[in-house]
Parts: sequence; C-alpha cells; structure tokens
Amino acid sequence: MAHGLSTTVARTPSIPTRFWWIVPACVLLTAQIINVAVLGTQGRGPLFNFFVDLGLNLISVAVIRQASRRSRGLARYLWFTAIACFSFFCCSLLIGIFAEAVRAYPGLAELSDELSVFWLAPLSLTLFLDPDFERKKFDPIHLLDFVQILLFWVAIYFFFHRMPAQVGQNSVIAHSWLQATWAGSLVYDLSMATLFLLRSLLTSSAATRKLFGRLSIYLAAVCLADFFYDYYKIEAGTWYQIIWTLLNIAPIVIAGTWVQTDERDLEIAPRTTGLIGDRLFPILSAFMVLMLCMVIVRERLSFAIAMVSISFLCSSLRVVIIQEREQRVARDLQAEVAERRRAEQQLLQNEEHLEEEVVNRTGELSAANAQLRNEINERQRLEEQLRQTQKMEAIGTLSGGIAHDFNNLLTVIRGYARMVLDKVEHDPAMRADVEQIDEAGARAAALTSQLLAFSRRQVLQPKIINLNVLVTNLDKMLQRLIGEDIELVTHTDRALGSVQADPGQIEQVIMNLVVNARDAMPRGGKLTLETANVALDMSDAREHVEVVPGSYVMLAVSDNGIGMDAETKAHIFEPFFTTKDRSRGTGLGLSTVYGIVTQSGGTIWVYSEVDKGTTFKIFLPRVHEQAELFGSGQRPAATKGTETVLLVEDDLQVRKLARSILARCGYTVCEAENGSEALKVCEVEGKLHLLLTDVVMPGMSGRELAAKVAAQRPEIKVLYMSGYTNDAIVHHGVLDTGISFLQKPFTPTALAAKVREVLDGVTVIAED
Repeated sequence: MAHGLSTTVARTPSIPTRFWWIVPACVLLTAQIINVAVLGTQGRGPLFNFFVDLGLNLISVAVIRQASRRSRGLARYLWFTAIACFSFFCCSLLIGIFAEAVRAYPGLAELSDELSVFWLAPLSLTLFLDPDFERKKFDPIHLLDFVQILLFWVAIYFFFHRMPAQVGQNSVIAHSWLQATWAGSLVYDLSMATLFLLRSLLTSSAATRKLFGRLSIYLAAVCLADFFYDYYKIEAGTWYQIIWTLLNIAPIVIAGTWVQTDERDLEIAPRTTGLIGDRLFPILSAFMVLMLCMVIVRERLSFAIAMVSISFLCSSLRVVIIQEREQRVARDLQAEVAERRRAEQQLLQNEEHLEEEVVNRTGELSAANAQLRNEINERQRLEEQLRQTQKMEAIGTLSGGIAHDFNNLLTVIRGYARMVLDKVEHDPAMRADVEQIDEAGARAAALTSQLLAFSRRQVLQPKIINLNVLVTNLDKMLQRLIGEDIELVTHTDRALGSVQADPGQIEQVIMNLVVNARDAMPRGGKLTLETANVALDMSDAREHVEVVPGSYVMLAVSDNGIGMDAETKAHIFEPFFTTKDRSRGTGLGLSTVYGIVTQSGGTIWVYSEVDKGTTFKIFLPRVHEQAELFGSGQRPAATKGTETVLLVEDDLQVRKLARSILARCGYTVCEAENGSEALKVCEVEGKLHLLLTDVVMPGMSGRELAAKVAAQRPEIKVLYMSGYTNDAIVHHGVLDTGISFLQKPFTPTALAAKVREVLDGVTVIAED
C-alpha cells in the first residue's frame, strides 16, 4: 500500500497576461448592473456610476499603455495621445465624483461636464500623421492643421454649449434647436467619427486602416449614445447607464486586442487623398470656423475676432510653408534643368570632336586589343592554375578529415595488436596472425600519414637545415633504392643557403620523387639531383600564382624517362591518382610531396614531355640562420616509471588503451573524459607529474585545460596527443616552441618512450 495519497490537479487553460483586463472589466460591469438594479437614480446610485466609470477608464489607461509597447510608428503615438486623453477624462470624473459627493459646489459639476466634452480632442492630432511617423518625424503643417481643427471644436463648444446658457431676453439670437446641448454633442461626435472614418478609408496602410477603422466605429457608437442621452434628457442611474458602461469597456477591448503586423507601413498617398488632405480639409475647417464665428460675433465680438484671426494665421502660415516648399522644389527643378542643358551643350561639343578622336584612337585601340588578347590568355592560364589550387585545397580538406577519423581507430588497433604480441610470444601460430593485423594497421597508418601530409595537417618540427647535407646522407640509400640500371648524378651548390623545414619530411619528399623517377625509367636511365640558390621575381609570380617574389633554395629531381602529357600532369598531385598498376602504388606519393612542400611554405613546379623525361623543382624560402646539426644527442628510450599521470581523452577506446599501456609500464594513471572532469581530478588528487591530454576535445581544448592545470600545479609537465593539427598548439602546421606532442596513431612503445622523454626532459629513441 502506498505511504501517501497522490492527487491530480486539473489545470484550467490560462489567459494570456495581456488579457488581464477581462476579469476587472467584467467585475465592474456586474457591479454597475447591480447598482442600477438596486439603487438606480436614488441615493448614492449616480455617485457609484462615477466610480465605475473612473475604474474602467483607469483600466483603459493601463491597457492602452501596454498597446503602445506593442506598436510602432503612427499607432504608437496614437496610443500615447490616447493615454493623455483618458487621463484627462479621469480628472474630469474625479471632479464629478467630488461634486456629487459634496453637492456644495454646483460649479464643480458644470466644470466636470465641460471638461468631459473635449477630452478626445487631442486624439485628432494623429489624423495628420503618416504611418511611418517615427522615420519622417514631426511636420509643422501637422501642428497648424491640429490648431485649425481645435479651433473648430472650440467654436462648436462655444456655439452650442456656452451661448445657449447665456442667452437672455435681450439677446439678439433666439434659442433655437441649433443651440441645444444635444445638437452640439451630435455635431462634435459626428465630426470626430467622420474624420476618423475618412482617415481609415484614405490610407494605403493596412495597420492604419484597421486602427482608425475601429476607432471610427467606437466614435460613431459614442455619437449615437450622446445624442439619445442629451436629446431625451436621460437621468444618471437608469438602465441606459449600462450602455455607457459598455462604451467605457470598448476602448479597453480595442487596445487589449490590438496587435500590429510586421509589415512596414509606408503610405503612398494617391492623388485624390493628397488633394483632400492637403487642399480641401484646411480650407473646409477654416470655412467652418468662419461660419460659426459669424454667429458668435453677435454675442462675443472679441472672442470671435480672436478665433478668426488665429484661424487665418494658421491658414496663412500653412500656405506660406507650402509655397516655400513648392518654390524650393521649383528651384531644384530649375537647377536640374540648367544642369541638363549644360550637359547637353557639353555633349554637343564632345560630339564635334568625336570623329577626330575616333580616328586618332583607332590605331591605339588596335594595339590595345592585341595587348588585351594577350592579357586574357594570361588571365585564363592563371585562373586555371587557381582552380587547380582550389581543387587541391578541397581534396586536401576531405582527405585530412578522413585521416583524422581513422587515426583514433588505428591507435586502438595497433596498440592492442602490440599488446597481444607480447602475450603470445610462445605461440608462433597466434603470433603470426596478430603480426598480420599489426602489419595491416601499420600500412593503414602510413596511408593516413600520407593523407595528412597532402592535406597539410601533420605536425611539423622544423629546423634550420642545409639540403646538401640531406642529399649527401641519402646518397647510399637512394643508390640501393633505384637499382644498378639507373645512374644517380648529384650537383650541389657549395654556397647553398639554409632553409627552415622538418628534415624528416624533406627526406620523405626526396624519397618519393626518386621512387617516382625510378618507375618512369623501366629500362634504366639517368637520375639527377640538383641544389641551387635562386631568386624568383614578379615574372615567376605571374607564371605561378602561389609564388611570392624573394630568395629561395631550389631542389630539383630530373629523369630522362617516359615523361607525361599535359592531361596527366594536371592531375599528378591529386590523391589516389596514378598511372601505375594498383599493385605498385597507392597514388599518394606525389600528393604527399605537394602537401609537405606547401605546408613548409614552399612551392613545387613540374616540367615534362612525353619520351623526354620529367623534372620536379622544389623551392623553399631561404633563411639567413646557420644550419643546425641534427641526428645526435639521443639515447635509447626507457619505458618504465612510477610517476602519476593524468590521462584526458574523449575517445573511450583510446583512453582505455593508453591507461592499459601506462599501467603496464608502472605508472599511476588518473583518467578523465574531458577538461571539466580533469579539473575535478586535480582538486582531489595528490602529486601529479604529467598531464597527457588530447588536443581537440568537446567543451574545452587540451591547450585550455593545460593552462588551467598549470595555474594550479606549476610543476606539472604536459604531453599533447592528436590525430591532426589545429591552431591550439600549432600554427600553419608548425609545432609551437616548448610543446611536447605525440602523433596518433601511436604504438605502446612510442607512447611509453614519449612519456618517459617528457618526464626526464631528454630526447630518446623509441625502437618500434
């Protein structure tokens, strides 16, 4: 039986946070219905109506503020203006609440009514703004139009509201239906609704049309409600009050459901729209103000004159601004016409001399065409070289990636094969089988090494060397390699300069080129090795796009064999391309040469003709340092130790193999899958003598890990291992100074010897 009872809580769909206003609006609507039903027009019923209206308008301010944050351009500034309007209306309601509660100041109630008449008037300012108002900024004409329409609202208010209240027996004007309160409200509300409707119909912006269309519908509803309220003299607190409550909720719904689309509102006004907005409306509004003031002047002369003067001033300023802009446009057009005429005159003058110029330039163009043809041919040749170089780069990237993936697999295969060989020393049959596995792994490792060399991802350990020394040291080996039917001739420059390169890799280059020359002379022949100091200039750079002019040391390998045609020569450096029988080669020899030379900062040229022979020329940048002595100062490798090694490798099989090898050699091994685990091991372990880490790992590279470990343990030594190079510990394939590195795939003996070498700080020889 369970120890506790599990209960399932039913989750109701949650309302989005921007619709928070639904609940308080519904509560206030319900309260208003109850108030009308219970109190009605008696007691504090009308006062409660004020409080409900105030609450709904405060909610409107909050919801409109949220809508402004979701808007941009004209919509954003419309909502800002609406916030000011509703805040102003809230002040009017507060005055009304105070007047209703105290009832000692009848003038306050009248003030509240007067303030509530034009609370939406500032919103009419947005009628004159463009949808992309934020980009175009404010136009002075907008302000003049707004003042003009504001004068119109004031004239309506004075005509329909103030004057009827002051009409006496001696007044010139009789009290007519035009001066009734309901008529003033009707004209004002209907004008607002009509203007907003016209704004929505005369725009090409979808967002503007939607927003002003909703507001025009709302204003039309307000117009009808005001008309019935004023015409029939409906008292506050009746069931008609529910209609006003719903009208107070309408702005909340409009703002709360407003979502502006992502389209950019760029309005292109048609000709009719521009005519109505720029010409007809200013004249019509000024005319309406004038008509109303013609009646107002009989009662209030100074007020009417001030209204007409301000209206006339706004109209005049508007005309002046428009005329100034039109004049500026006209001046620009005149300047453009003058410039065009000047250009036409200049063109006529040029045409007069054109025939003479044509005759004079015909000979020059003929010579230029000949030169251009030569340049085109040269460019086509260089583009072909560039395409070939790019193709080699792409093939090299692919080959390097494949070699990298195989290195981890070959490390495990060869490592365990060597460990099994040690265990089956007294079982000849089993040992022979395992030796075949190890030999196959060694051949695969050689292939991946060649792929890395071609893709220029192998680790180079360059030294300052003299190519004459390398050629001399290889002389006997090359004699045995090419056979007795081929004559080996060596020409070395006694004043040969030094180069900076990996001597082992350069020996590999020489060996591969010699083998290639031997195979090109099946019936014997002559093989020549030559060294010399050369200087490559701009002409050489134009011939070979990869060449940088400067001083170089040349190594040439020539034969008088069967040679190559142009088609074969175009593909000789591609991996796995070969003209030999598949049983005699892999097609990686020359691609390896190409990779080593280019990674060493040099370039290789090839010259060949069918049945005449082939010459490979290698150019390595010359340096001024003295050549180093190499090949000495080493001792046989020791493989045992008792130190503690922190092993960090993300590949599980390689990590298990390395741990097994080190443990068999007597080391104490702490292992980690990544840099984070390694740092935790450093915190809890005691003495750590060596950090053996992979270079490329997820999350934290080996170089970053080594820096953090060294900060905690400055005495620790570091040995990196990787199947390919990156910029963590090498730059352009050259190992950074002071870095100890072990290339994958490695054998148990190589790993043990390299660990011992790093711990002892002495270069050793691993007898593999």
